[in-house]
Amino acid sequence: MDGALELALFHGQDRSLFHRLVRDLSQDAESMRWVMAFWLWLESAGHHNFIHRVSAMPGPVVLRFVDEALACLARLAGRKLAGAGELLPCTNALLAERIENVSYFDARRGEVTPSVRSLYKNICRVVFDDGCLADDAVFLPRPATTNRVGGSGTSAPRAFGTPVVAAFAGTAPAVRNRNTAAASFSQLNAMAAPWCPIPIRAAAYEQQQVISPIPEEFRSLFITFSRGYPISKDDIEEFFNAIHGPCVEAVMVERAPSGQMPVYGRVVLRSPDMIPLLLGGQQTAKYIIKGKHLWARIFVPSARNPTISA
Repeated sequence: MDGALELALFHGQDRSLFHRLVRDLSQDAESMRWVMAFWLWLESAGHHNFIHRVSAMPGPVVLRFVDEALACLARLAGRKLAGAGELLPCTNALLAERIENVSYFDARRGEVTPSVRSLYKNICRVVFDDGCLADDAVFLPRPATTNRVGGSGTSAPRAFGTPVVAAFAGTAPAVRNRNTAAASFSQLNAMAAPWCPIPIRAAAYEQQQVISPIPEEFRSLFITFSRGYPISKDDIEEFFNAIHGPCVEAVMVERAPSGQMPVYGRVVLRSPDMIPLLLGGQQTAKYIIKGKHLWARIFVPSARNPTISA
């Protein structure tokens, strides 16, 4: 079997997530190659199934993981991403051992940077090709296509090994917008100064949240109780707020018929960041609140919503 094909088969799920990031969540392809390289490094460092677990998250939550990965990559490059926070709440929810904040990478830059760079060059630039972004992608590599410059038949050089975190010695060109990011890579001077070619999107994301908040169904948990042992809305809210701070916006439970007790409900969180934290990075989580069992999972919106009262 061809080496590239075998590599693509092995990274099929990774290719699927890359396709989702770029095509469905409108992220810059080159930046997402670096994000995937960073996540692959996390897995190689012992945080197993990280990418598989991120893939299971709703889109808005996945973007929070992306923001945190970009902040880590910027720190590896010796820079701070504008608008990015220091803490890594989503990422830490899936790690075997927590990373206190992005300053973790200051003392480990020499160790982590070569590994991330190698994963980018030897895997991400090979596996996450243009065929991976096609509408009918089956997450297998396609024959490489030659980029033509000005129709002259000259092949445009690939930006192979122009790492986000490499040490260079000049001034790198500024990226004007997300669509020209990849093109700018081929122009970089191999002796350029440290630079992190990641579109600054954190501040814009926060501004978007003010203008158009994420709908509550995309920051909710679906909860169920043991039959005959419901838990009050106040007890649920107090329980989660006591553990994670004021993270609950509202609690809703089933409007059960007369004479019956509710068996399910929904917890609306103030931020989608909290979903992986409350679930511990798993698909479901079990809690005991005042001696009663509560099961939680990601709320999946549907046209046929159950009857729930606020």
